[in-house]
Amino acid sequence: MLSTDLGQLSNPAVASSFKAVVLQHYIDQVIAKNEHDQVLTDVSITDLQSGKMLVSHNLDSEQFAASVNKLPVAALVLSDLRAGKISMDTQLTWQESDVRAGAGVYDQPGAPTTGTVQDVMFDMLNPSGNTAVRILVNYVLGGAAQVNTRIVNELGLQHTYLQPVDSNRFYLGNTTARDASTMIQKVLATQDTYGKFVKNALVTNIYTDYGVRSQLVTNNYITLANKIGLLDDPSGNNRHDVGVIYNSRTHKSYAYAFLNTAPGENYETPTAQAGASLADMGAALLRYAGDKPAHNATALQPFATKSQHAVTAKIEY
Repeated sequence: MLSTDLGQLSNPAVASSFKAVVLQHYIDQVIAKNEHDQVLTDVSITDLQSGKMLVSHNLDSEQFAASVNKLPVAALVLSDLRAGKISMDTQLTWQESDVRAGAGVYDQPGAPTTGTVQDVMFDMLNPSGNTAVRILVNYVLGGAAQVNTRIVNELGLQHTYLQPVDSNRFYLGNTTARDASTMIQKVLATQDTYGKFVKNALVTNIYTDYGVRSQLVTNNYITLANKIGLLDDPSGNNRHDVGVIYNSRTHKSYAYAFLNTAPGENYETPTAQAGASLADMGAALLRYAGDKPAHNATALQPFATKSQHAVTAKIEY
């Protein structure tokens, strides 16, 4: 448990140094617990003002990305919007065969098979719609192979890619902690109309009871924009959380990527620990960023092993 209130130290220079040491120590403890349960863990935490990496672990170790790889898709759509190749009002139409199960509006039985780029983009990021990412990849970006080429050439990511199955089907593929952290920063870097739209979709995403967001204290000065990845699969159960934390009082922000792949059956000890570790690491990072726990809190808030949102099996998009 986190025994030190990281916000109580008075000397700014000493406090900053001490807080960084405590943060590193606490994250190391969580990683050790994960590794004890055979959970592969990748971590990146960066102070975006100084550019200093505060914590790093397995930065370039690839894991199946699950929904985290909706971020590079969003980045490429943003690029095309800014280049005038498409607009937010561009109307998209797809087939019933394109529909994939999930939490998105377009994933539901009887949902519309048409929508604007704006609506589909929001659906991909906010409830993490699975049909939405298929539509954007195939109907806007030219397919998974073209997306992969642009991820390398335009986004400069060497370990992030979709996995094509054929000309119009794909898996969401792999990423790393370094790439995922870079990706969330790219998506949120430009605060034009498009950037503000995407930031709002990520700030208001529906996964309030999971990972880092489950530890966020209600206040008016800390903002969290994040994307999670949840997947149960025989080759490894994924529990990921990638985001940026903003503090409007200190005018500082922090990018993080927590990626976990756990062996075994769903919700046995390794997978439960992988999910719980997102909340544990998130609580430590939020306190470091200036988010204060309840006045009488002595421990992290309880973390429910199961999210209220469905965890899906590996999807062929």
